[in-house]
Amino acid sequence: MKFGIFTIVPWHESKGQQQSLDEALEQIELADQLGIDEVWLGEHRFSRHGLLSGIWSFAGLVAGRTKNIRIGTAVVVLPLHNPILVAEEAAMIDVISGGRLNLGIGSGYQRQEFDGLGVDINESRERFYESVDVIKKAWTEEKLTYHGKFTDVENLWVLPKPLQQPHPPLFQAVSTSPASIDFAAKNQIQVIAGGPTDILGQAPQVIQAWRDKMDEYGHPHKHLDPPMSKGIYVAPSQEEAERDANELQNFSSRILRSEGNNGLVGMPIDKNGNVPPGYEHWASRQNDRDRRDDPGHAGLPPLVGTPEVVIERLKATQAAGINHVFGNFGFPGLPHEKVLRSIELFAKEVMPEFQGAPVG
Repeated sequence: MKFGIFTIVPWHESKGQQQSLDEALEQIELADQLGIDEVWLGEHRFSRHGLLSGIWSFAGLVAGRTKNIRIGTAVVVLPLHNPILVAEEAAMIDVISGGRLNLGIGSGYQRQEFDGLGVDINESRERFYESVDVIKKAWTEEKLTYHGKFTDVENLWVLPKPLQQPHPPLFQAVSTSPASIDFAAKNQIQVIAGGPTDILGQAPQVIQAWRDKMDEYGHPHKHLDPPMSKGIYVAPSQEEAERDANELQNFSSRILRSEGNNGLVGMPIDKNGNVPPGYEHWASRQNDRDRRDDPGHAGLPPLVGTPEVVIERLKATQAAGINHVFGNFGFPGLPHEKVLRSIELFAKEVMPEFQGAPVG
């Protein structure tokens, strides 16, 4: 199995913003030292939900402070960016990290982020699809010529080019929407399941649907293991692990259901109930978020507990066809020392049980 650490650097009320960023970096450095495969960074803005509005500068810092861990984005919200700038920034991270970038992309779901940057969320899907095309061409063609709805350039030399060839691996955050899964498969992009884009609990089914579509398009995929985002927290006793989880895991839900500028922070639907094109499956999403039974993971047990419990639950995850998992190793507001302890317990007592385990 492959394992990763994930952070959007939530800004809990008990900590300052600099402290939150410094602690996240220290956690990533420890993960690198202990042999965890990847770090995944999530872009958010305009709320305490996440501080990584400057995702590229933070990724550059991570590149400079780590040696082996792959640096992923989960995700960069493409419709909020000029895709040529994304191609440049991502290529720069790939070069300075020695070819360690995984570029995870998504179309976004928080209306207030679109409103705050003056981007029409109703154009989200169109912008996303075009941006993927622009980025791949900017990376792989010597000069970029592109005449689309949102990008119009002629003979543009986009530099630097990425170190990995033909380009860094692409990953797309998807929900249960067939259109999103179809687009990822058609473009040979691995999916990211779980987390806020799969609240209804169908991560293994989403990955299997992607594999089925890859077969339809004739793309090889058996060598690929799309990742699933899942909460991870390891503690010396089951009682402590569950107590910490029960006391602190509601931070994100509390922030996401708070009032933003034009509706709930964590929703694409505005205060009048208008649903943007492509977001129809979000109509009941907030109610699903508030479920307590490990939402978003198809009935798979939460990876919360002692090393022994987490090992058994990871075996159940693997049995469901998931061989690639990343998570946050704690909860917003948890003492920093407990997060570091969780990472160390996982790396030293859980990971060895799965190193070299056969895929499938």
